[in-house]
Amino acid sequence: MSAKRGLKRVSQQAHATGLAQVFQAAGNQIIYKDGEPYRWASWPSPAPPPAKAQDWEQPSDLLRAANAVVDFTGRDALLGELHAWRDRAGARVAGREGVAVELIHGPGGQGKTRLAGRVAEVWQGEGWVVLSAHHRRDRSAPKAFAVPDFERAAGVLVVVDYAERWDTGDLLTLLGDTLIGGRLPVRVLLLARPSGTWWQSLRGRIKRDLHVTATSRELKPLESEAGITRQGLFAAARDRFADLLERPDARQVDPPEALEWHEAYSLVLTVQMAALAAVLTAGSGQGPPSDPVEVSQVLLARERDHWEALHDRREKPLATSPDAMGQLVYTATLTGRLGHADGLAAVEGAAIESREHPGQLLKDHAVCYPPSETFGTAQSAPPVAGDGEITVLEPLYPDRLGEDFLALSTPRHSHDFPADSWAALAPARLLTAPGEASEPGAGSGRVPVWIRHGLITLIEASRRWPHLAQRQLYPLLTARPELALHAGGAALARLARLDDIDPALLEKIEAILPGHRHIDLDIGIAALAVRLAEYRLPDADPVARAYIHHKLARHLSNAGLHIRALAEGQEATRRWRRLAEFNRDAYLPDLATSLNNQANLQAEAGQRDEAMPIIAEAVRMHRELAELNPDAYLPGLAASLNSHAALLAETGQRDEAVPIIAEAVHMHRELAELNPDAYLPGLAVSLNNRANLLAETGQRREAVPISAEAVCLRRELAELNRAAYLPDLAVSLYSHAKRLAETGQRDEAVPIIAEAVRLERELAELNPDAYLPGLAASLNSHAALLAETGQRDEAVLISEEAVCLRRELAELNRAAYLPDLAASLNNHSLALAETGQRDEAVLISEEAVCLRRELVELNRDAYLPNLATSLNNHSLRLAETGQRDEAVTVSEEVLRLHRELVELNRDAYLPNLATSLNNHAAHLAETGQRREAVPISEETVRLRRELVELNRDAYLPDLAGSLSNHAALLAETRQRPGRRAGTGWRSWWRGKFRRRARDEAVMVCGEAVRMHRELVELNRAAYLPNLAASLNNHAHLLAETGQRDEAVTVIAEAVRLYGELVELNRDAYLPDYIQSLTAFGKVLVDGARFREAIAPLVEAFIAGEHLPEYAQGILYRVADLLHHAYVADVDGVSEEFRKVTGEDVPDEMK
Repeated sequence: MSAKRGLKRVSQQAHATGLAQVFQAAGNQIIYKDGEPYRWASWPSPAPPPAKAQDWEQPSDLLRAANAVVDFTGRDALLGELHAWRDRAGARVAGREGVAVELIHGPGGQGKTRLAGRVAEVWQGEGWVVLSAHHRRDRSAPKAFAVPDFERAAGVLVVVDYAERWDTGDLLTLLGDTLIGGRLPVRVLLLARPSGTWWQSLRGRIKRDLHVTATSRELKPLESEAGITRQGLFAAARDRFADLLERPDARQVDPPEALEWHEAYSLVLTVQMAALAAVLTAGSGQGPPSDPVEVSQVLLARERDHWEALHDRREKPLATSPDAMGQLVYTATLTGRLGHADGLAAVEGAAIESREHPGQLLKDHAVCYPPSETFGTAQSAPPVAGDGEITVLEPLYPDRLGEDFLALSTPRHSHDFPADSWAALAPARLLTAPGEASEPGAGSGRVPVWIRHGLITLIEASRRWPHLAQRQLYPLLTARPELALHAGGAALARLARLDDIDPALLEKIEAILPGHRHIDLDIGIAALAVRLAEYRLPDADPVARAYIHHKLARHLSNAGLHIRALAEGQEATRRWRRLAEFNRDAYLPDLATSLNNQANLQAEAGQRDEAMPIIAEAVRMHRELAELNPDAYLPGLAASLNSHAALLAETGQRDEAVPIIAEAVHMHRELAELNPDAYLPGLAVSLNNRANLLAETGQRREAVPISAEAVCLRRELAELNRAAYLPDLAVSLYSHAKRLAETGQRDEAVPIIAEAVRLERELAELNPDAYLPGLAASLNSHAALLAETGQRDEAVLISEEAVCLRRELAELNRAAYLPDLAASLNNHSLALAETGQRDEAVLISEEAVCLRRELVELNRDAYLPNLATSLNNHSLRLAETGQRDEAVTVSEEVLRLHRELVELNRDAYLPNLATSLNNHAAHLAETGQRREAVPISEETVRLRRELVELNRDAYLPDLAGSLSNHAALLAETRQRPGRRAGTGWRSWWRGKFRRRARDEAVMVCGEAVRMHRELVELNRAAYLPNLAASLNNHAHLLAETGQRDEAVTVIAEAVRLYGELVELNRDAYLPDYIQSLTAFGKVLVDGARFREAIAPLVEAFIAGEHLPEYAQGILYRVADLLHHAYVADVDGVSEEFRKVTGEDVPDEMK
């Protein structure tokens, strides 16, 4: 019996640290399982402009990109590139049309929306359906999904404006949903101002989650194109506006002098604003406004003229006065579009100077600034908020004009534009008005729902208008510094970088920042700490300097900026060391703390060996201090011991780490009993680390309750302060899932690791730099657990995402993340092999081996176990692709390494040794070295019986597999070891030995089948392949011992099970299915049931033609059995062959 047919090899996992809900279209309705993350609408065909000049009373209407008043010009090369991208990207995959994603980014006013409109117009003319996507927070979203007719479409283009404002998860949902069933090519055009961290993170997620390589391009100034100048752009816009406003004389107006040199006119929007202002002032006796601010003044004055005209008209005049309308426009620009109830609250909070009811004010404002019509909705259908509420307070567009209106309405500017004293305190009234708290817990009091939009608008406008910062933004935050926390981390970082911000204000904000890590604010806190350090360091005394560097290192580390944090931490240690040399008693505590922090930062940066003497010194100092004053310094000693144990483990010194982490846990328990609020977090950290160390030193059962306790503590802490302790909870969930899996509790582990992945995704979306490593680790373990519980297809996708993430991380910091990348590659190769992608798997496993050899060269103690694991899996991948001799060589190395490791720590590495023995026996048998394989297999069974005695749940699957393999080897043994006897005696003895070996093999294989049936009852998906293999082996053994009737029953069940598996994954199980069909045919032929043998053998032959070339040798065996059956029963087999195939027996079979 061949090893291919019977021996099962065992792989090892290496654990290192739709619309998305399917929707149904029915008329114009989309039905979700959960809430809608977005809606889309059909992009409209360009509408003709109004024929009357009076229909263009407001400059804001003429300048809105959606109205496309000025003819599109230029961008020919870019349009051609996008057309080529459309036609070449998103190749068909598995018969499905692909999706491609492109980001167009550039500053506001550069022409992104106009470009998208032009692309939409051209592509619509070529038969493409064009859709516009609206986020769930977009108050202009349509009331229902547009459901276009895709039947005759050439493809689908989806345009997403302001993509950077979308939640990452919602944007990924949209991108996943745009497949349109895979029948049409889909192109997604994202428009955004920045292309920084948010895009780097999103691009990686698109690659990992959707398997699409997203591209991006910066939209350059239009003037950079050949043949296009600012003067030409000005003239084209001027003439267009002159025609629309019926001002032919304005065509002769010259461009403003500043057009040539002012930086603001590099934006096409600013040029068009200047052109419109020139047309509006033509014939006034004065030249056109030149400075961009003067341009805005003219346009805003014309807006006011429109308000006055509506207020003074004879028919249905607006009740709201022009002054009150200006205050409403100011309010709308600050708050953004709102639902009606929130709009009423905003108007009341702003204290508009009017006798009119707030409801009337909103109605009058909507006359001047109607809610934006949504693409694809009827003119009579007003835009609605996400809950169906009609929207109010449409802002003044474009954004630049709205920001200028805020600034020019605010007193104390130096321009000739009437300010409104009401505006001086309007932001304070609006942004501190009573309302629903948007993010409770960030500061005292309640804040309105528009707080974030308002603060971001003020911060952005303050970049160009210093008086706005000095008169409104800074006073507001000085009075209520906690408001800055509601702006979010990104806005806080922008605030900290404003040129003229007073350090005293930053210090006030610093004083109310959370004293712990905060998943949303960490990026902003780090930026604020950097700015304050720049201010404080020049005048700081030596002690203050050391403290500033120490604090800055901590904030940078929390924000995920580990390399810069390490530099600051090392500088802090250098300064504290110098101070301690002058006054040891005073500064030794600070030096000890700084050393501990530096060691942790070095470990995060991959400098683990360099960190070891640093943490050892920290521990010595903290012991000295704790002996002098335990109450004061025991917490520092506990923290240093925890760090020391973690570093020892990471550098391979696990046995030395165990007593140290035990001491840390003991100290943290003692401290937590005295002060739970202060020391429970430290206890949770120590418990988590102790559980990991116990598992790594073979004490897996003992580790489970400890990791469970760490999870419980961190759940409690996260409930009290989610922003601070959610990252720690995710880490403990990840560790606990690994501990459960190691003790055979795989089903219990799956939901726990899934929760860890969900939390890590949430964290990585907020701060990729800080939390991508944790997400990658959780994904790696999740994939391994899915594979172990039979969910192999899902495991491949998740392990691929883990590999992609860790490749990115290793490119940023090879020393820190190379071990993790090697672990993910190891697991991914296994996942690929288990889904039939063996050629790809062997390349991945080879890369994992290469990386781990490199790591062993750096630190043998730390990485030797991982190298052995990767070599073991690589030997399997080699054997699966027909490279059996090479597999034997590799498995010999694996066996040697695992024996060495067992000598060091039997409890920890005995399971690994048993696995490598099992696989080595299989490799030997496959290369014909069966006699050498038998003692190896016997040792495997003996070790795994020992392990099952210790933990049946964890090791029963392995024992069952080894028994199945051992039975196959016993049956294949043909010679008795020992001295040779005479011919007659030798023949008699060989026969007796064969019978005894076969009888023993039948018994052993029967035990394996029983165990596999037990396992299938527990988890059918995970263990069905193993049961099928055991049945296949058992049938063969029964046949060889003359029990053919029993063999037919058993092999028929094996064939049925393999048929079921092939339906699930043809690539993975087709070779085994063909082997089983062939065995079925052989049993029938050997039992003279020739006609019955034809159907399975013909099916095996036909299916075998789809095997890889290296695996097609079995076809010769099938053909030989068919020939044997035909010769034995010509008539019966000929009749059966015609019945099965519809053809006569071919000559080759006769």
